[in-house]
Amino acid sequence: MRTKFCLGLALICLLGAVAPSWALEFCGENPNVGTFASGFEAGEFASVPEVELPNASTPLSVVVDGPLNGTSIDAATVQIFGSFTGPPNTSVMINNVPAYKVGTLWLAEIPLAAGTNVLTVKAKNMAGIEVSATHTLVRGVEPFPPDPVRLDVTSRIAPFAVNARYDLTGTVIGSVDFDGDGLDDATAGGASAVLPFFYTQPGRYQVRFTLAPSGTFYRYLLAEHPSELRQTFCFVFGHMRDRLIANDIPGALQALVPELQPTFQAIWTSLGSSLVSTAQGLGQIIDGRYSRDTVELLLARPNLANPGTAQVFQVQMARGSDGIWRIVAM
Repeated sequence: MRTKFCLGLALICLLGAVAPSWALEFCGENPNVGTFASGFEAGEFASVPEVELPNASTPLSVVVDGPLNGTSIDAATVQIFGSFTGPPNTSVMINNVPAYKVGTLWLAEIPLAAGTNVLTVKAKNMAGIEVSATHTLVRGVEPFPPDPVRLDVTSRIAPFAVNARYDLTGTVIGSVDFDGDGLDDATAGGASAVLPFFYTQPGRYQVRFTLAPSGTFYRYLLAEHPSELRQTFCFVFGHMRDRLIANDIPGALQALVPELQPTFQAIWTSLGSSLVSTAQGLGQIIDGRYSRDTVELLLARPNLANPGTAQVFQVQMARGSDGIWRIVAM
């Protein structure tokens, strides 16, 4: 599913002045726009509060909260989770598999090899700087008992619906606490059932299954924050533009995928002393649509040759294999 944003701001953006910083983007934080302070359609995702990105100078760190170091896992895969800090567009990877993130929390589901698994968990920023930690988990001895509970998704962008399923012979009644508040949100009788739930709020959730009389089982789920994603897109574009305004071409190239870097390095270098003024005229983000791993942004800049109109162009980004958003076309 692709989500659209900022349509109501198009006219304002088309007629407005060019902003020199990502923080003044209409899709970022703009203290001068009133109800559009978060930068998107009024009322869109009304149930989801807006969020501020961390400071660009936030230091990198990463911590594993569970399962505990040295835990034996009687399964071929495991859900591993923790917390991190870092500037906007920081990724977390476990053995180079990107984790799902919301705020400073992360969650991943990874395969385990036979025996002892020494996992490398790292946080990496857009500049390529990273910090890492090791975490050990032990895969138990097969055959493994079948997992009686499951969720049909591990992570999506909030809001979204999910189905919880359980199947365990002998179960008389099953209940699920989806949001971790200690109260059962759905209940069914019998040995198997499919129970739905709708997540409206971003966050990482411990989902508790209570299957009587067998016991309690847990799964984790992460709901990504739509505002966090949208502001990350602004940060990436704004980082490129601000670095160009500062005449820092290597810094600006960090916002591009490696395949584009040689071409744009040559273009930007060839501009010489006009690079700064060209960057200042790149325009503002006025519209866009995004999905889980891709985004298309529409930018506009005033057309000085025809007052009251604007020149419009597109920027495309994608979330890379390392979990970091970068420009893939413009």
